[in-house]
Amino acid sequence: MPAHPVPEPDHRLTIGEVARRSSLTASALRFYDREGVLVPADVDPVTGYRRYAVAQVRAARLLASLRRVGMPLAEVALVLDEDALGASGAAADVVAAHEQRLVDGLADARREIVRTLALLAEGAGRDARGAGGGERGGRGGGAGRRVAVRAADLVAAMRSVRFAVAPGEPVAGAPGGVDLRVLTGILVELCSGEVRWVATDRYRLAVGWAPALGGHVDLPTEPVTAVVPVSWADRVAEACARADPDAEVVVEVGPGRVGVVVDGELLATPVVPGSFPDYRSIVASEPSRDPVDAAGLPALLPLELRSVGLVVRDGSVHLAPSDEAGSADVFVDPEFLHEALAVAGPRPTLVLDGPLRPLAIRGNGAGFSVLMPVAPEGRRR
Repeated sequence: MPAHPVPEPDHRLTIGEVARRSSLTASALRFYDREGVLVPADVDPVTGYRRYAVAQVRAARLLASLRRVGMPLAEVALVLDEDALGASGAAADVVAAHEQRLVDGLADARREIVRTLALLAEGAGRDARGAGGGERGGRGGGAGRRVAVRAADLVAAMRSVRFAVAPGEPVAGAPGGVDLRVLTGILVELCSGEVRWVATDRYRLAVGWAPALGGHVDLPTEPVTAVVPVSWADRVAEACARADPDAEVVVEVGPGRVGVVVDGELLATPVVPGSFPDYRSIVASEPSRDPVDAAGLPALLPLELRSVGLVVRDGSVHLAPSDEAGSADVFVDPEFLHEALAVAGPRPTLVLDGPLRPLAIRGNGAGFSVLMPVAPEGRRR
C-alpha cells in the first residue's frame, strides 16, 4: 500500500496544494489564471475558491520550468495546450525553438562582452599612464572595504532573504512620491563582524548574515552599504554553492560597485541607485513577548485566503478558528508567512508582539524576517 493515497482523477486541489506541489506561489497561479495560461478546473461562485484538477499539477510544473528559462507566456500556453492534447512532439518543438533562441542570444552576448572588455582594457591602460603609476585611490577615491566569509555562510545568508525582494518590474510609489525601484535589489552591508544582506518589499523584511573570517581583509568599524541587483546576487549564490563550503569568499564594497571573489573569480556589479529604507528601526526594538514554536504551521496555512489569524496557545502558535477570529493575536498574509517559514529551517519560532507590531520569524538558519500585520479580511483570492 502506498504511503500516501493516490487521489481520484476527478479530485480537486486547492490553490495552496497546487502551489506546494509545483514550486509556483499562489499569487503566481492567480496571475496565470488571469492570463488564461493555467485556468483552474472550477471556481466556487460563492467563495471564489479556485479548484484544480489533479492533472493540472503536471501543467503547473511545466509552466514553472518554462518560465524559469524565460519562455514567453504565449509560447508557454501553446506548450501546455499541446501537452494536454497528448502532442508531446509538437510541445517539444516549441521548447527546442526557444532553446535555440537562447543559444543564439548567448553567442551574440558573448561577442558584445568581448568588445566591451577590449574597450575597458584600453581605458585601463590610459588611466594607468595618466596616473603615472601612483597609488590607486583612498577611502573615497576608488578603494573599497573588504570582508572575508565562508562560501557556505554567504550563500545561506543570501538565500534567507531572497523571498522578500520586491518584484522584478520597477515598483513605483505614489504619484509624485518616492521611487521605490531600489527595493528590487538587495542591500549588502559590511560590518565589523559580518556581511549582512537585507531585502524588503514594504510588506515583509528579511535579514541574513555571514560571520567574518577576519585575517588580511579590511574590517570596517562603521557599516559600509550598497544595493545590488538581485540577478547578480543569484549568480554569486550559485558560485558559492559550487565552491567548497569552507572556501574563503571576499566581499568588497567600493564607490558605485560591489565585487565578490569566489574561487579566484571576480563577480562585480554596479550598485542600484536610490536610498534603501532604514531597516534597523524595524528590527532594533526588543520584543515584549517570548518566541513560540511554529513547527508544523506551514502545512496548515490556507494560501487561498488574503489573511489568516494567529493565536498563541500552550507555548506554540496556531491558526485562529474562523468563529474565534476576534481572539487572534495578529493577522498576516498566509502566503508571505509560508515563504518566510520555508527559509527559517526545521524548527521555526515566531514572536507575536501585538496586532499592530511586525511578526518576527526566526529559525536555525543564517537570518530572520518580519512580516507587516494585515487587516482581518474574509475575502477570498
